[in-house]
Amino acid sequence: MRLILIRHAQTVANDEGRWQGHSDYPLTPAGQAQAQALADALAHEQARQPGEWIDPVLYSSSLGRALATARPIGQALSVPIASRDALREYDVGVFSGCTATDLDRDYPQIIEGFRRDGHWDDVPQAEPVAARAQRAEAVINQLLADHADGQTVIAVTHGGFMQYLVAALLGTRRIWGFRPENTARFEFTLSAAAQREDLGSPGGLSTYRCRINRFNDCVHLTSASRR
Repeated sequence: MRLILIRHAQTVANDEGRWQGHSDYPLTPAGQAQAQALADALAHEQARQPGEWIDPVLYSSSLGRALATARPIGQALSVPIASRDALREYDVGVFSGCTATDLDRDYPQIIEGFRRDGHWDDVPQAEPVAARAQRAEAVINQLLADHADGQTVIAVTHGGFMQYLVAALLGTRRIWGFRPENTARFEFTLSAAAQREDLGSPGGLSTYRCRINRFNDCVHLTSASRR
């Protein structure tokens, strides 16, 4: 399976420095342009290398900002969007909709501890980190079960949850933090059989069984700005 994970385009909350979580904000004009640039780039790649685009499918988080990013992709590739709650951003609890200034004013003790330790389980109403990791594992397992090895699968999701999805793909013992850019692409080649392998199996030592093809790739935005 060729799996392309995409973070949604820029939202009003991104521009204003607000936590989002399950709260939803529309795309900014810049975000709309980002989504279109990505869609154009994907369509160009499909036309140039059709053999690598076998029976493409498009999934999206059910939150509006992800669906708004997925729509131009679906139009460009002529594929429908399958909305999935499992791809939603994790709930950030009382941080939802807040700026740093809001948190300093309304939740000074909570934000002080969070900035010091980064413990999400100390944030009231936030999705527990163990639940996020389990949800990501379930998403990857379901995709592998539902799609053929050579098929192209696109999933539009969110920056926070992306980190858990990547950890599930890589089989890491911890969740590595990184900052996905708006409309960034993370592309992997894997199969159900290879995903079950580890260092204890001969196949698990091969760098050809599972591949990272793109990571936080935003080249489509650079190309769009030159047109």
